[in-house]
Amino acid sequence: GQSQSFSAVGAQHQNAMAEQAIQTIMYMARTFLIHVSLHWTDRGVDDLALWSFPVKYAAWLYNRLPNRITGLSPIEIATRTKSNHKDLLRTHVWGCPVFVLEPRLQDGKKIPKWNR
Repeated sequence: GQSQSFSAVGAQHQNAMAEQAIQTIMYMARTFLIHVSLHWTDRGVDDLALWSFPVKYAAWLYNRLPNRITGLSPIEIATRTKSNHKDLLRTHVWGCPVFVLEPRLQDGKKIPKWNR
């Protein structure tokens, strides 16, 4: 079972599990930005103004990645449901170039040259 407990303001030592999760998410986001700055600098995706996007993506990943020992993800523990983790198949490297398929191509018409 789970129990609710409260901690004092500014008392990180009382909430070690949450602090560790936040630290892990921030490290993941920082790693995403470093990876982008090393591989795709010409597209301007290594801008620090985009900080909230890798943090959001890191939190999404963190909540869905299963634990090595238990095999359960944080979202499975919170919702008390079992996941098949198929949503992880749609993940990409954060910040990589992505091309969107134009609606004309979805209609089965002749394929024109690609636009970037």
